[in-house]
Amino acid sequence: MAEQQRGPVPPYGPPIQEAIAKGDLATMKQVAADAEKHLQKVGDVRTALAYLKIEIAKHEHKGKK
Repeated sequence: MAEQQRGPVPPYGPPIQEAIAKGDLATMKQVAADAEKHLQKVGDVRTALAYLKIEIAKHEHKGKK
């Protein structure tokens, strides 16, 4: 089976969990700073995803006519 290529890993989820597990204060602070920068760039992904799902539903509904 071919190995999947992985893009950049956003600074949340596993990186945050790993930083907590290591217990290294400097690492935790760096990961927190990276996550804050990431959130400033991408904005509110949860809200954008909700709007996207609404648009998907609208388009699916139009296709059933």
